[in-house]
Amino acid sequence: MNTPQKPDLAKSAYRRKKIKDAALVLPLLGAFLLASPIITVFATDGYIFGLPLPFVYIFGVWMFLVIAARRLARLLSEP
Repeated sequence: MNTPQKPDLAKSAYRRKKIKDAALVLPLLGAFLLASPIITVFATDGYIFGLPLPFVYIFGVWMFLVIAARRLARLLSEP
């Protein structure tokens, strides 16, 4: 017979705590990645798809932060 297993509440609480911690660290990571000294590393004469490299870096970091925040919000809204 196939008996249904009960969810492990300790694992669930630990996973939720890790997701909350990641949600708290995400803005700090974004501030670090968008800090002026980090951006100046990419301030070269390079172009990607006709766009200057600093613009591509800033947009890429911004897109990563938006996608990560959306994913974390969905994980936190799950019961």
